[in-house]
Amino acid sequence: MNLITLIKIGWRNIWRNKKRSLVVILSIVLGLYGGLIIASLMITLNTQRMDTAINTYLADIQIHDKEYSKEYSLSDTISNIQYLEEKLKTDPRIKSYSKRAVINGMLSNSTGSYGVNVLGIDPESEIKVTNVYSKLIEGDYFESKRLNTMIVGEKLANKLNLKLRSKVVIAFQDVNGDITSLLFRVEGIFKSGNGMFDDYNVFVKNNSIFSNMPNLNSYHEIPILTTDENATQSLKFDLQKIDNSLEVKSWDEIAVELAYANKMLSSFLYIFMLIVLSGLSFGIINTMLMAILERKKEIGMLMSIGMTKIYIFLMICFETVFLSLVAIPFSLMITYFTVDYFSVSGIDLSVVGSGLENFGVGTILYLKLPIEYYLNLSLLVILISSISSIFPAIRALKINPVEATKSI
Repeated sequence: MNLITLIKIGWRNIWRNKKRSLVVILSIVLGLYGGLIIASLMITLNTQRMDTAINTYLADIQIHDKEYSKEYSLSDTISNIQYLEEKLKTDPRIKSYSKRAVINGMLSNSTGSYGVNVLGIDPESEIKVTNVYSKLIEGDYFESKRLNTMIVGEKLANKLNLKLRSKVVIAFQDVNGDITSLLFRVEGIFKSGNGMFDDYNVFVKNNSIFSNMPNLNSYHEIPILTTDENATQSLKFDLQKIDNSLEVKSWDEIAVELAYANKMLSSFLYIFMLIVLSGLSFGIINTMLMAILERKKEIGMLMSIGMTKIYIFLMICFETVFLSLVAIPFSLMITYFTVDYFSVSGIDLSVVGSGLENFGVGTILYLKLPIEYYLNLSLLVILISSISSIFPAIRALKINPVEATKSI
C-alpha cells in the first residue's frame, strides 16, 4: 500500500459517518471564526487607539529641548529654531510639521478650576499635523480674528460648564517665575475620541501667548508627520545629529504604554487562540476515539491482512487533519466577508462609548485583520489537529487483531 492510497482511504473514512464529521467540522469553523473575529477586534481597538493618539496630539516625532522634559519649564525652549526649520522644510521624509508653545496652568471660571495643558499653536500649520479641527462638535476652529480664543475638549467643557463664548482665565508661572493670568473666550468644543486628552488639553493661538509674554522667545515642541512609517526612525536619528541640545523622540518613545501594548498584542492573540483551539482539540479527540471504537473490527481486519502499525497510525492522523482542512476554508471565507463588511460600515459601540473614550478609542470600530493572521491561525489549527490525532492513533494501535476479528 502506498501513501496516496492511504490518503484516499483516510478521506473516504471521514465521510462514512457524515453527521459526526460535519459536527466536528462545524465546531472547527466556529472556533476559528470566533478566534479570528476576536483577533480582529483587538487589533482594531489597539490600532484605533494608536491612530487617535498620533493624529490628535503625538504625531510621528516630537522635538523638545533636552531640559524641557525634566520640569516642563517655560524657559526650556528649542534653541536655534530657524536653522532647525530650514532642515525640516528641505527633508523629503517630512510630510508636515507644526510649532507649539506649551503651558501647564490652571483654568478657572465661575464654576471652578481645573489643571490643563495649554497648547499654543498656529492653526494653519497644526491642521496639517493633527486632526482636532475635524473633531469639533460645536463652534469653529480659530476662525475668529481675535487672539484670545480657545478650543476645549468636551469632557473639560462638561466639568466646568463651558459653552461657546464662555470666558475663562488661565493662571500659570511665566518665564520669570511670576504668576500670570490670561483671559480667553471659548470658540469651539472638540471630541477627539480620547477622553483623557479631551479632559486635560486646550488649544489657543500661539500669538496670544507670545503677545502677552515678551520674554518667551521660542517654542517648546515641534510635532512632525513623516511621509512613511519606515522613515520615522532614520529621520529621528538624523534630527538628533543637528543639535546636541535637542531631544528627538518617536511616538512609541513618548507613549511607551501604547508601544508596549502594540508589541504584546500579537503574542497575546496567539496565546489566546492556542487556549481556544486546545479546548476544541478535546472534542476532536473524543470524536476520533468514538470512530475508532466503532471501527474496531475493521481496524483489526486491516492489521490481520498485513497493514503495518505505521500505516494505521498515519490513516488516523490523515482523517483528523482532513477534518480541519475542510473546515479552514469556510472559516477564512466567513471571516474575510465579515471583516470586509465591518471595515466599511463599522461597529457602533456607542452604548459603551464613555469607557472606550477613556481607553482612547472612538465609538465606531472599523474592523481590520492583517493577512498574516489568516495564514498563521490556519496553520495553528492544522498543528492542533495533528497533535489531537496522536492519542486516537495510539489507541488504534493497541487493538488486538485476533480479538477484534472474532465476531466477524
